[in-house]
Amino acid sequence: MARRFFVEKTNIKGGSLILEGGEHNHLAKVLRAKIGDELCVGLKDTEYLCKIEKIEKAQTICKILSKEKIVDNSLNVTLFQASMKGEHMEYVIQKATEIGIKTFVPFLSEFVVAKIDSKKTERFQKISIEACKQSGRKIPMQICDVVQFDEMLKMLSSFQKVIFAYEKSDKSLKDALKGIKSTDSVALIVGSEGGFSETEAQKIVKNNAACISLGKNILRGETASLVLSSIVLYEMGQFKRI
Repeated sequence: MARRFFVEKTNIKGGSLILEGGEHNHLAKVLRAKIGDELCVGLKDTEYLCKIEKIEKAQTICKILSKEKIVDNSLNVTLFQASMKGEHMEYVIQKATEIGIKTFVPFLSEFVVAKIDSKKTERFQKISIEACKQSGRKIPMQICDVVQFDEMLKMLSSFQKVIFAYEKSDKSLKDALKGIKSTDSVALIVGSEGGFSETEAQKIVKNNAACISLGKNILRGETASLVLSSIVLYEMGQFKRI
């Protein structure tokens, strides 16, 4: 299987495709690619099969052999994650990409410890792209800019089902997932290290969210995100595909 890389539209020049920056360095210095090697390069909804023609100090020049449209078969599941300390957010983004979450929305709530900003979006997108390379996913998870709590609430109205993981709830996730379909649009809400205030929890529930428990043990934010995401994706059929 050819190695997979990701580029922007500006990297396509006629019948050639140029790898620069981190993608070039990974190809040339880490993988030690050679002229004549073939690779797959993703650009939004298109995948290019290329052959390396020249490896220079700052770029790799490839000849485009063929291209085909990519259909994004990701289930329509969005993970709303309250901001956590850097390494924890990055871990969630990496693993959420691997298991098939379609969209990731970081948000700020009352008890967050780490105040991330929109400058982190580019960093998070790079992490998702690296996870795609490892997992074979063709289209990276969409990473949205960080939003405020009230803005996150407004976004929930566009989803058919909203599931809110809350440590004070005694309601079953199994019950909340009854009747869920692979075609549903689903929002998952998980808190930060500090959790949610009572007022925030009430506001989320008022926005038609199913407030559920993930068991007797209180889970870390990153653990809760991946447990909830995995269970929901399983119920929607993500892991039944071959």
